[in-house]
Amino acid sequence: MKLTIIKYVLIGWGLILFFSAVVAWGDELPPYCTEDPALAQELSGMGPVMGLGSSVSHGLMARSASEVVSDQLCLGSDGHVFPWYFPASHQKAAKFYYKRRRPGLVLALDVTYHDMKVLEYTSDKTKVLDMLVPALALDCESDLYDCSENGNESYVKNENYKPIVLLGDLFFENLIDCTRGKPPKEYRIENAKPRPKKLCYEEYERLNHHLRKLVAKYPNVHIFPANRLFTALVKFPHHVFYDEGDRQTFFARNELTWDGWHPYTDPGSYVFANLTIMQINRLIAEGKINGRPIPLRTLAAKYFGPPTGLIILVPDGFAPETRPQLVGPAGDKIKLRFSLSKQWAARHGVFSIGKSYFRGLALSWERLGPKPLIIRAASHSGTTLVLSKKDQELLERHYQKGIALKGGLLLWDPYLDEEFISREDTFFLNQIEKNPDILRTLSPSPPPAAGDAPPWDY
Repeated sequence: MKLTIIKYVLIGWGLILFFSAVVAWGDELPPYCTEDPALAQELSGMGPVMGLGSSVSHGLMARSASEVVSDQLCLGSDGHVFPWYFPASHQKAAKFYYKRRRPGLVLALDVTYHDMKVLEYTSDKTKVLDMLVPALALDCESDLYDCSENGNESYVKNENYKPIVLLGDLFFENLIDCTRGKPPKEYRIENAKPRPKKLCYEEYERLNHHLRKLVAKYPNVHIFPANRLFTALVKFPHHVFYDEGDRQTFFARNELTWDGWHPYTDPGSYVFANLTIMQINRLIAEGKINGRPIPLRTLAAKYFGPPTGLIILVPDGFAPETRPQLVGPAGDKIKLRFSLSKQWAARHGVFSIGKSYFRGLALSWERLGPKPLIIRAASHSGTTLVLSKKDQELLERHYQKGIALKGGLLLWDPYLDEEFISREDTFFLNQIEKNPDILRTLSPSPPPAAGDAPPWDY
């Protein structure tokens, strides 16, 4: 019996070391850490970094991505905190590591997903959130901490210590409409092992609103739009939109993760780390976090090929028009080249119409291809869309290189970081997970392959 116990202990430690090796990417610090000591000192002042997560390898972005963020802050492994022993008790983890390591930046991007998916009742989920947020915020007024002169957390007031926390909002794979009568049998079952297979859309919407109200009480806690990111990652078409400002692309799930959830690849961990850094930099620009913008982890140019399609985010009031005119701010026409059949485009239009992000993207995927470009129209006049000078020059460069786009999508849902995925998108994505062929019944027949039709100017 004793030998059996020892065997399982050794196996357990072996698994821990394996996952530690698989996800540890922070091998080298960026050159600016040695070339610019002043910048390195300023960046490192935001650390140490603590990655807090759950699941087999302790979270989608708990370790590998947070290590990359630590490297970008010129901290390296010494400036990275990762609580292996608290995968399902984040309040205890925060209390333990806040006191012993003083992390300056806490990344808890998939904690709410792992906590909520195993709980059955809304009241239980609310209680967890009511404890989790004050714990991560280090709220001395809560029952979790004693910040008095002789208390365990006296260091908080003595050192004026307050960690910056990025907390992911709630995501669940399969949400259903419970407003139209009794939910199906799959909802809230397995009482002996509370792990419901389906949840009400309204319930998660209320929980996300509740989470944001809790976070609003603490200026050091900020919401990361994990719900939208995870939806893009695990549902059709399994592509995450990535935009550095100067470069953008769509990354497929299998380019980023080893099992659909956990990153271990180049560019997987780097992409998730950069998405996190972009959110931090937005908060710095808005004055919500003190610090200097963090440089992104450099991604190789090979990941940014020519665009395969074009998505234009259009302003409210623009009438649905599948053949709009595109002009620059001075009114000059913007040239595009398309590879879809001119006869097919005459029947169905060059651009399809989308009223919501995920539904519009899914219905247009055959004509957009895997790497569509996303731009935003500055204004409109009748059936003419006016683009910014920057976007005009971008499209002109692609045209001059002879790049032919597969097709386009006009989208009336420009808020890619909105609070909650729309009901329309949620139910539609659930539908096509069960039956991908539904796309054929809801959209025109896909255009012919690029090789079947000569490129033509729009």
